[in-house]
Amino acid sequence: MINEAEKKLKVWQKEAENLPYFEFVSNIIKQFPEANIYLVGGAVRDIILGKPTKDFDFVIGKVEAKDLETFISKLGKINLVGKSFGVFKFVPTTIEQSNNRTIEPIDIALPRTEHAGMSGGYKDFKIQSDKDLPIEEDLGRRDFTINALAYDLKNQKIIDKFDGLADLEHKIIRAIGDPLLRFQEDYTRMMRAIRFSCQLNFEIEKNTLKVIKQKSDEISKISKERIYEEFIKIIMSDKAEEGIRMMQEIGLLKILIPELEKGVGMAQNKAHIYDIFEHSVRALGVGAQKNYKLEVRLAALFHDIGKPTTKEGEGVDSTFYNHDQAGAKITKSILKRLNFPIDITNYAVHLVRYHMFYYAIDTVSDAGVRRLLNRLGPENIDDFIEVRICDRLGMGRPKAKPWKLIQLERRFKEVQLEPITPKMLRMNGTELMELLGIKPGPKVGLILNALLGEVLDDPKKNDKEYLNNRSLELNNLPDVELRKMHPDVKFYDEERKRMLHGEK
Repeated sequence: MINEAEKKLKVWQKEAENLPYFEFVSNIIKQFPEANIYLVGGAVRDIILGKPTKDFDFVIGKVEAKDLETFISKLGKINLVGKSFGVFKFVPTTIEQSNNRTIEPIDIALPRTEHAGMSGGYKDFKIQSDKDLPIEEDLGRRDFTINALAYDLKNQKIIDKFDGLADLEHKIIRAIGDPLLRFQEDYTRMMRAIRFSCQLNFEIEKNTLKVIKQKSDEISKISKERIYEEFIKIIMSDKAEEGIRMMQEIGLLKILIPELEKGVGMAQNKAHIYDIFEHSVRALGVGAQKNYKLEVRLAALFHDIGKPTTKEGEGVDSTFYNHDQAGAKITKSILKRLNFPIDITNYAVHLVRYHMFYYAIDTVSDAGVRRLLNRLGPENIDDFIEVRICDRLGMGRPKAKPWKLIQLERRFKEVQLEPITPKMLRMNGTELMELLGIKPGPKVGLILNALLGEVLDDPKKNDKEYLNNRSLELNNLPDVELRKMHPDVKFYDEERKRMLHGEK
């Protein structure tokens, strides 16, 4: 395989020589003829596999760190965070001036060794750079054989001390040397093994997998920031479903997301042929197959996360009343624990909270459709439909969109131009305050929402004269009565009366 691999790398090198992004390589060679320059790690792996890559790491030997820093600082912007151990984040001037935000900084480092404290913590390392260190020793500190490849740009040859090419050929994730030592150095590598397996569709080598199972409890020692980085890459991979299954089988899931683990083996009712966990991961798998966005995938995975805590009864007639509400709270707790950004968390929670939306066209009026749009948000409808598709196909249903759902989408489009949010009323907050002679406060929103509730039922009421007269009447009501007129309350109560908790 080495000849084919070197051929691909030579083609890449020739193409890269004409790109502004890599001009610094030839400049370094001219400035330091004695330098050894290697492309290392994931970029080498991906080029050989024919996969696109945006992360490029270079190791440069035989050059003093201060001389390298001085020179590359003339070629672009450098981040000196890793200066103490010979690592620089570098953005070439040509890229910096183009304001291209899609280009990742390039890692440029001196050869280095790492001595771990064996606590498994990422920062528990003593790192020593050495310009004269052989590249083979630098590669030996890495995690897996497929990431321990280097390409010598000056001599155009591959360095493969740990048989990474063979593992690439056989599609294997294998720890370098003793798996126990590799994971004790950094327990995040257990998650990385699953992530690479998902991204590359490779199998984890049996001894490597055995040690991950033995040490799975140690994942709790890793910071939530690093868990988030690996988890999100698993979720966004084509094999996201398989990734969650591996986390469960290995023992990582019960540590990181025990709420999801509770669904393993927990049967549902007559509407379901799979247990809660099986249905959830299958729903995620649909989201991955269809390349849905992150929030939709998260909602697909967690939409029934509230069922284990709300289950009543056993067998085909068991119920899960209010599992959507419970699931939203649990989802928020999970994503907060995993360090997800607030905006992603809130939107995924919103999708979980209302994933049970009712869509029996024969019983839902136009007013009901407008109220549903008001609750879900017209800009979010496509995502809610996608969550429902994941849910249905994850149940083993033959059609992603039954006739009822197709008809609902049509009716959504028909009522989109009608008032469905307070902003679409022919009266705004400023006008309301002037009319009533009141100051900004909660009452303004309460009255606007009460007005919207009436307009949702009858769009003809979105008339300036009617709204003025009705506002004067509503101003006489206490806040507690106005809250009962919120458009979401009525529609929510109507759905609960139908007891559609098992309707999909």
